[in-house]
Amino acid sequence: MPSEPPQNEELHKRTFALREAVELLTAELSTLSNRQWVDLPDLKKKKVVLGSRLRQFDWTPDRVEEPFDLKTLKSLVTNLENQSRQKTQVQLDLIGNQILALQELHQYWRECLNVSFQKYYEPIASA
Repeated sequence: MPSEPPQNEELHKRTFALREAVELLTAELSTLSNRQWVDLPDLKKKKVVLGSRLRQFDWTPDRVEEPFDLKTLKSLVTNLENQSRQKTQVQLDLIGNQILALQELHQYWRECLNVSFQKYYEPIASA
């Protein structure tokens, strides 16, 4: 059985990696949409590993036209990443607002601790 030419094998590996990226980004979008925050760390690890694999390929444009499916996958990855970033940013903004509200509540409760009637009726010890 003859082996594939190196160029076709490289193209196959790049296409496979981009398909994995599409699947991973789709899973990430689903996780964000369903608010399954506990799954995010695992997805991040997978993205780091896949990113490392993608970095190993030479992505400089060839003199030869890229196959349609490779162009399509790259475009799809870009679109999914943009959607994921937008959803993540919305959630980060929400969390930031929640943190601010909690900080204000924290300050209010601290101030409540400082209000005391005892200082009006407890005798002050003289020196």
